[in-house]
Amino acid sequence: MSSTSEQMTGVRVRDLVRDVVAACAPGEVVIVEGLLRQSDAQVLARLRRRRGERDPLGFGLAEIVPLVAPMLWLTLERARERIAQNLVDGASRGTATLWQRMRRRPPVPEVIPPLIREQQRLVHTMVFDAAVEAGLSPDLARRIADGVVAGLVLADPDEPQDRSAEQAEEDGAEEPRERR
Repeated sequence: MSSTSEQMTGVRVRDLVRDVVAACAPGEVVIVEGLLRQSDAQVLARLRRRRGERDPLGFGLAEIVPLVAPMLWLTLERARERIAQNLVDGASRGTATLWQRMRRRPPVPEVIPPLIREQQRLVHTMVFDAAVEAGLSPDLARRIADGVVAGLVLADPDEPQDRSAEQAEEDGAEEPRERR
């Protein structure tokens, strides 16, 4: 049986979003902090639902100011899914069946595994294209995409990603009283 920290090699999507938004769109940090109070599944459901619904009058905050945080979170999730699907496609049939069963139960929180250079380029392109499509300037889109790849490359694979105390605090649970 493996521990949580052994299962979570890579970069948590929520951590990468928080870091890149803080560096590239500091005005949206409050939005990210609000999103981080929810599970990854809840955030994705909320972001996907809002994306499909339109204001009856045809305008809203997203039409006035393109937001980096939702665009980035959704794009990273699509990149994570695409990389996982590429792994499934390249595997043998028996291994692919096992991988698909594992994919049905997404890990909590969502984690982007260590990537090879080709996968890093794919993520960079996906983030850049999504940012430009969202109405951000090419310069800001490139800074965001560069920040994402830097966060993926510079993540310490030996650093435990288990932040259960922080997560419990975000979920409203009390920390154990033994800590001083």
